[in-house]
Amino acid sequence: MSNNGVNNKIDVLIVGAGIAGATLAANLAKTGKNIVVIERDLSERDVIIGELLQPGGVQKLGEMGFTSFIDHIDAQPVYGYDILFEDRDYLIPYPNKNGEPCGFGFRNGAFLQNIRKHILTQRNIRVIEGTVTRLIEDGDTITGVSYKRKLAADEESLNAHLTVVTDGPLSKFREKLSKPANKINGYFLGLLLKNCKMPFPNHGHLVMGDHPPMVIYPVTSTSWRVLIDFKGEKPPRLGRDFRKFLMDEFEQAIPESARPAFIAAVEEGKFKTFPNHRLPASPIKKERAVLLGDALNMRHPLTGGGMTAAFNDVLRLSNNLKSVSDFSNIRQLGKAIQKFYETRHLGTQTTNILADGLYGVVYNPDLRKAFFEYVSRGDRYAEETCSILAGLNKDKKLLLNHFIAMARYGAQLKINAEKPGVVVTESITMVKDAVGIITPLLLSEKPDPGNKLMLEALNRIV
Repeated sequence: MSNNGVNNKIDVLIVGAGIAGATLAANLAKTGKNIVVIERDLSERDVIIGELLQPGGVQKLGEMGFTSFIDHIDAQPVYGYDILFEDRDYLIPYPNKNGEPCGFGFRNGAFLQNIRKHILTQRNIRVIEGTVTRLIEDGDTITGVSYKRKLAADEESLNAHLTVVTDGPLSKFREKLSKPANKINGYFLGLLLKNCKMPFPNHGHLVMGDHPPMVIYPVTSTSWRVLIDFKGEKPPRLGRDFRKFLMDEFEQAIPESARPAFIAAVEEGKFKTFPNHRLPASPIKKERAVLLGDALNMRHPLTGGGMTAAFNDVLRLSNNLKSVSDFSNIRQLGKAIQKFYETRHLGTQTTNILADGLYGVVYNPDLRKAFFEYVSRGDRYAEETCSILAGLNKDKKLLLNHFIAMARYGAQLKINAEKPGVVVTESITMVKDAVGIITPLLLSEKPDPGNKLMLEALNRIV
C-alpha cells in the first residue's frame, strides 16, 4: 500500500461524484479550497432516478451560479402538473411570481456529466476514478480514506482536513456517520416512452386510480419517462408474463394519446427498477466528516424532490464552510458542520414530508379522491400545494394545514353525498388516516417547538 501521509494541501476530500458530491466540489472550488473527488465510475450512467428537477432545485442551482449545467442536454422545461384521477384531470401550473423558475426534465446521466465536465476543468479540483475501500478513523475523527484506483491492485490513502461522504442511496459508509433507519417501501419501474404525445406537453403527469400510481414527465424532446410504483420489499419479477400484467393493469390508465408509445415500450421490454427509500436524516458526530445527499436522507421519489433537497444541502453546507478560514482548525470546522446538521431540515423538511405524505394518500382510496377534489378547487388550494411540491415554499405549517384541510374537505364531501348517519364513521376514519400518515413524518424531521405544537393540534383534531 502506498501512503501519501498527511497532505495539508487537501482541504476537502469528497467520496462520490454523483449529483450532490460533484455539485459540492464545484461550489467549494469557488472559495479556492483544494479538493479531491474520488468516484467509482466516471462514465455516463443510465438510471431512472433524478430526471426531474423541481423549480426550487433550479433556483438553488441559480444561487450557486450553475444553471448552465442544464444546457446542451436536450432538457425540457416543465411548467406544472396535470393530476389525473380515474376519468378526470386537473392542470396545476407552477407558481410564476417574482420570476420564479420552471422545472426541468432531462436524462440524469447527461446532466451529471455536465457537472463532472465542469469540475474536471477546475485547477483546484483533482478527480480520481477509483473505489473507496474504507474511511480512515482515529477515534471519533475521520482523517481520510483508503481507495483503489480503477484497474489498480494496490490500495492508496489520502488524508484531508474534511471528508464528505456522498456515495448515494446504496451508501456503504452510511452506518459510519449516521444511525440509519432505512426502509424500502417499494420499487419504481421505469419505461422510456418514445415519440410520445401527452395531454399537456412540458408538464408532469400524476396518474392515480385503482392501480399503483404513475408519474410521467418529459426527459428529452422526443421521450418521456414513466415511473410505476410497486409496493413491497422485493422488485417485481420481469418477464413475458410481466408484460401482459403491465398491459392489463395500466394501459387503460395511460392517457389515450400516449398509449401507442406505452405499448411499444412494454413490447420492447427495456425495464429498469430502482428501490424507493425512506431514510430520515440521523447523523452522528465524527470530527472532520460530513454525510451528504442520498447517503444521509431520502424520501419517496413520487414528487421528484430528491435533487432539490440535495442542492439545498449543498448550498447550506457550502455557506457554512465559508466561515471557516482555516480547514486545519478542527474547532472552526466542527462548528460549521454542526450548524449544517442542525439547520439543514429548514431546506428539506417540507420536501420530505410532502413526498412521503402524498405517497400515503395515493394508496388510500378515500384520501386519494379527497386530494383530487381538494386541488381541483383551484385558487390557493392548488397554488399553495403546488408551491410546496415545486420546492419554492418551505412553510411546514402551511403544508400541515393543507394536508388536514384536504382530509376534512373529503370527509365533508362524503357526508354531503351520502346519508350522514351511515358515513360519519367513515369520514372520521378518513381524517384519522390523514393524521396517521403525517404524524410520523413530522416526528422524523428534526424536532423543534413548532413540531410539538403541530402534534398537539393534530391530537386535538383526532
